[in-house]
Amino acid sequence: MRRIRYVAPTLSEDAWQITDAEGQHTARIIGTESEAVASALRQLAAVGGGRVLVTG
Repeated sequence: MRRIRYVAPTLSEDAWQITDAEGQHTARIIGTESEAVASALRQLAAVGGGRVLVTG
């Protein structure tokens, strides 16, 4: 089963929220979109891989 993480901006301009396919919050990242995507990829690497989708 391929896992998915969604990266979306928060109300704060410099923060991003990462959620799983069920909508469960997995992390809040302060920084750039690229840093948030990298964090989501690390989460997925720890469980065998998957896809990261940026939503808006």
